[in-house]
Amino acid sequence: MNKTKEYVYEVSEHSTDMRYFEIVSDKKLTESEILDAICLPNISKEGDCEKDGGITSTFKWTDFGDDSQMEVDSGDVEEENHE
Repeated sequence: MNKTKEYVYEVSEHSTDMRYFEIVSDKKLTESEILDAICLPNISKEGDCEKDGGITSTFKWTDFGDDSQMEVDSGDVEEENHE
């Protein structure tokens, strides 16, 4: 039986995305409370709104970064032939 060799690569990709929220509160918030508030809505759904106490947090949209960078973290990479 002829077994095919398998290659496994661990790859990470990163870019800078900007997520926009609107937070409405019945009191002045600390930075920590604002951080907690942006964790309330579902960031997969534009317009998702969640309330917690006197805080209403709405996820508005994501502006996706356009300069992503890739890094092969592990794996045996074949060199490219640039002729």
